[in-house]
Amino acid sequence: MCRLLLSGRGPPGLEISCYQSPSAPEYHFSPTGSPLSMSSRAMERLQEDVTCSICLDVLEDPVSIECSHNFCRGCLVAHWREVSAQGYQCPECRAPCSRDRMTPDTRLRALVEKITEPLQEEMELQGPRSLPEPGRPVQLVRLDEEGGLILDEEALSRCLEQGGVGNSPVCLVSIIGEQRRGKYFLMNYLLRRLQRPEAEDASWMGQEDQALVGFECRNGTATVTRGVWMWDQPLWVQAQGRRVAVFLVDTEGSLDLERHMETSIRLSVFSILLSSYWIFNISNMFTRTEADYLEIFINVAKEVGETCNLHSFQRLDLLVRDWQLSGSYGLDGGQEFLREKSQHLEASAEQPLVLGALRASGTRCYLLPHPGTGFTSCSVGMPSDMDKKFQQYLCDYITSVMHSAGTHIRKDRAGQVLTGTQLAARIKDVSRYLKTKHYDFSSPMKMAEEFAAIRQELNSRAVEAVRREYKQFVQELDRDHQSMRSCLRVKPLEMQKRLEGKRQELLEHCWGELRGKDPQKQEALKELKQELDRQMDKFLLVYKERFKKMEVNKRAAEDTRRDYEQFVQELDRDHQSMRSCLRVKPLEMQKRLEGKRQELLERCRGELLGEDPQKQEALEELQQGLPSQMDEFLLTYKKRFKRKAASLGLYIGGGVLAVVGTAVSVGVGVGVAAAVVTVEEAVAFGVGVGGFSFLGAGAASWFAARFGWKVSQNTTDTNTAGQGNEREGEDRSSDQDPLLQGDR
Repeated sequence: MCRLLLSGRGPPGLEISCYQSPSAPEYHFSPTGSPLSMSSRAMERLQEDVTCSICLDVLEDPVSIECSHNFCRGCLVAHWREVSAQGYQCPECRAPCSRDRMTPDTRLRALVEKITEPLQEEMELQGPRSLPEPGRPVQLVRLDEEGGLILDEEALSRCLEQGGVGNSPVCLVSIIGEQRRGKYFLMNYLLRRLQRPEAEDASWMGQEDQALVGFECRNGTATVTRGVWMWDQPLWVQAQGRRVAVFLVDTEGSLDLERHMETSIRLSVFSILLSSYWIFNISNMFTRTEADYLEIFINVAKEVGETCNLHSFQRLDLLVRDWQLSGSYGLDGGQEFLREKSQHLEASAEQPLVLGALRASGTRCYLLPHPGTGFTSCSVGMPSDMDKKFQQYLCDYITSVMHSAGTHIRKDRAGQVLTGTQLAARIKDVSRYLKTKHYDFSSPMKMAEEFAAIRQELNSRAVEAVRREYKQFVQELDRDHQSMRSCLRVKPLEMQKRLEGKRQELLEHCWGELRGKDPQKQEALKELKQELDRQMDKFLLVYKERFKKMEVNKRAAEDTRRDYEQFVQELDRDHQSMRSCLRVKPLEMQKRLEGKRQELLERCRGELLGEDPQKQEALEELQQGLPSQMDEFLLTYKKRFKRKAASLGLYIGGGVLAVVGTAVSVGVGVGVAAAVVTVEEAVAFGVGVGGFSFLGAGAASWFAARFGWKVSQNTTDTNTAGQGNEREGEDRSSDQDPLLQGDR
C-alpha cells in the first residue's frame, strides 16, 4: 500500500511521495496530480493531513472527532474497543470524546482520492517493475569457515538506522528453541499479522489456500537458517502514543545439540542483543533439557546485559506447542502450567535462573493444541490444513503478541528507551570485540570470565573518555580566563562550582556507561571522582593565585587612573583664571599631561604582578584609558584659552579708548587687517582700536598692528598645536613665553 508525504499543510504547494520501503523510490507530484520528479532519498516522515496516526497509512473512510483530529473510521473504532474501560479519548491529544460524535470528513476524503488516483494511474502505466520492492529477510550474522560469527554492519544499519527507525524505539521479537520445531511457521504468521494491524477478525491469516511466504522453510531435518536473519523493513505499531518499529528476528536453532557449544553461545549473544521479546518455542513438555538450555540462555543474557548495559530480561513467552495432556489451552492453561513448573523448580532448587525467569512479571505461558495430522503432513502451512481449534488459539496468541509488542521496546539497564541507532551501535561494538579478540565461550563459566574481561576493557575506555573530556574542559577554562578582564569576571568560588557541575555531569554519564554490578561500578566511579578532584584542585590552586594577581593589577591600574584623573582636575582648577590660563599655552599643557601619564605608567608597571603578557595587557588597557581623559581636558582647555585671549584683547582696547575717548584712523585699518590674517578678530580688533591720536596716527597704527599681531599669533599657534598639526620651528614665539608678556 502507498503512503503519502506532504511538504505542507493543505493543497497549496502540495508534494506527495509514494513510499513502501527504504530502498524504494519516492514519487513527487504537483498539485494537479502530474508527476514532477522521482528521487531515491528515504521518506522523512508522514504528515497528519492524509495519514491516520493509528494505522500510519493513508486515511480510509476518514472521520473527524470533537477535538478536530482525523482517523480512519475502522482504526478509531478498534482503538476505542481496546481502551473502552478508560473512557473514550482522542488517540493523539487524549481529549475526552463521545463515541457518537464521529463525523465523516468528506472534504478530506475527496482530497485523499485526488491524491491517490493519479498516483495509482502512474504506477499502472509504468508496470510491475516500477513497484517498490517488498520486504525480505536479510542475514545479519553468518558463520565463517572456522565457525566464527561475522556481523554484516551494513545490513544492520539498513534495518535499524534508516527509514525513520534510527530515532524511534524498537521492539525486536525473536523465537528461540531447538531446530526444526516450526519457528519459521510462527515467524511468518507474526509477519502477516503485523502487516495487517487494523484487522479485527481472523482475515489477516489469509485465504484458506494461501501458502506462507516470508522466512524460508524446507522439509527435512537439515537446518535452513544459518546465523541470524531479520526482516529488513520495520513493522510499525502504535503504542502509548508513539510509533514503535517492530522487527522479527530469526536465529539458527539456539538449542542445536549437534553444534559446538561455543558457536551456540555466540549465536545466543547476537540473538539476545537483537531481542526485547523472546518466544521460547518448545514441544509438548518443558523437560529438563529445555530447562538446561534456558538456564544457559538466561546466563548469557545476564552477561550480555551487564556488558552492553542492556535490560537483560524484558519479555519471555513460554509457548508450548502440540499440547495434549489436558483440555485447557491458551493463556489460562499456560499460566496454570507455569505455576506447576515453578513449584517443581523451587522444590528441586537446581536452576535458580530459570525459576526467576518463569516467575518474572514479564513472563507468561501459552498452550497451543495439536494442529492436526493434515497440517503436520503439509509443507506450506495453509489455514485450510489446520484444525479449527488450533487456528483459533493460534490467531489469539499471534494477535496478543502484536498488541503487546509496542510496549516491550528495547531498553538499557536504567530503563531508558533505546533508539534503533543506539542499539545498532552497541551491537557493532560487541561484534568488533568478538572479531578482534579470541574469546573462549566453550562453557558458560568460560563465557562469564570472558565477558568480565570485556566489561573491564569497556569500563576502562568509558573512564578514560570521561577523564579526557574533563581535562579538555579544564584546559578550555584555563585558556578562556587568562586575561585580567575574563579572569576577574569569574571568582574562584564560581569557578569551583563550574568545575564541580561538569564533574557531576560526567560522573552521571559514566555511571550509565559502566558495565557490571553496582558495587563494581561504584568502586570505578569512586576512583574516577578522586582523579577528577585532583585535576580540579590543581587548576583551582593556579586559578586562585592568578585571580589574586589580577586583583592587585586591577587595583594598581585603578590607582593610576585615579591619580591621573586627580592630576587633570588640579590642572583644571589651577588654570581657571585669565592670568593662569594665558600663562600656559595648550601645547605646553599637552606636554605636561603626557609627561604625567608616562610617569604614572612607569610606576604602575613596577606594581603589576604576573607574567609579561598579563602585565602588558593591563598596561595597554590603562594606556587606552588615560589619553581619553587627556583629550577631553585639552579640548575644554583650548576653548577656555581662546575665550580668555579674546577677552584680554577687548579689555586692553576698551581701556585705551576709555582713557583717550577719541576715534582712530589708520590704527583701525591695520588692526582689522591683522585680525583677518590671524583669525582672532576679537583680540586684534580691540587692540587696533587702541591706537589713539595723542601718539599720532602713525604711532597708533604701529601699536595696534604690532600688539594685535602678537596676541593673535600666540592664539593661532595655540589653536594649531591643539589640532596636532603644529610643525616645529613655525611658532615665532617661545613655548616658554606666557602670552601676557607681550612684545619686548
